[in-house]
Amino acid sequence: MSDEVLLQAEHVVKEFPVRGGLLSRTVAKVSAVSAVSIEVKAGETVGVVGESGCGKSTLGRVLVNLLRPTAGRVLFEGENLSALKPAAMKEKRRRLQIVFQDPFASLNPRMKIGDTLAEPLRVHLGWKADKAGAAVQDLLVQVGLSAEHANRFPREFSGAQRQRVGIARALALEPSLIVLDEPVSALDVSVQAGVVNLLQELQRVRHLSYVFLAHDLSVVGHLSDRVAVMYLGKVVEVGDRNQIYTRAQHPYTQSLLSAVPIPDPERQRSRRRIVLEGDVPSSVDPPSGCRFRTRCWKATDKCAAEEPALVDRGEDHPVACHYPEVVVALV
Repeated sequence: MSDEVLLQAEHVVKEFPVRGGLLSRTVAKVSAVSAVSIEVKAGETVGVVGESGCGKSTLGRVLVNLLRPTAGRVLFEGENLSALKPAAMKEKRRRLQIVFQDPFASLNPRMKIGDTLAEPLRVHLGWKADKAGAAVQDLLVQVGLSAEHANRFPREFSGAQRQRVGIARALALEPSLIVLDEPVSALDVSVQAGVVNLLQELQRVRHLSYVFLAHDLSVVGHLSDRVAVMYLGKVVEVGDRNQIYTRAQHPYTQSLLSAVPIPDPERQRSRRRIVLEGDVPSSVDPPSGCRFRTRCWKATDKCAAEEPALVDRGEDHPVACHYPEVVVALV
């Protein structure tokens, strides 16, 4: 990992209109991502964790310019993606890829795997069928499949195999950064390790950078160098792997860590569990002040009146909480 910043999101906001009435006017807005700032260095893996609905997938799509930010900007290799013209964005697309959560929905069921993997080579590089075919076979071998699989349709593969195809497609144009949107959450636990190990090996060999979006902290901790914790569209805590997993300061991070299973029956029975009450508030009408306060055991009137800033109180470990407190031995 180097000190070169490959991707930088600056105060990114993404809102979606809620329409209603006979004229389909905008009656409200869904605040999916609210002023999120993160950066990814060359060769680094940044994990983004949080419950379903916290805005992880929306953020991932904004980072690769599949969605334009409502406000803020995303810089990739020093250039603002949303300001690029189509031809320039096509060039950037070669070095910025995404792997989606559902490996079946992200593949065309009518196209053979070989054609799916050859398509970006034809579109971006102008390769002919014979040259693309040889590259496709090499890609399949790199992700742990057989060259003969190129002649099969997506329905003929298992979930883990389809995800490997999705990874191969992302690798086809030799990107420098890949956004991984919960790449193993749809897979059986028994095969998740194989895909995670594949991602680690590809990163080592190809010097890739990853943004790993997930709700499973055990997987994120295995892969990530740094971790950002999101709640209801906002980042509430950022730190390196050791800081987040052994010295978490935000109550939400602590509650997530306390839910991670421990493969030791005695420790599992005796550990401190933090059970949150209530549901995640609506992103159409989020709570005032701290968005986590409606479920936080530390909440006071100050939490309702003032939104806590994401402040670094030392050790490059920013936390957005009025009452941060280190709690250890949660996992």
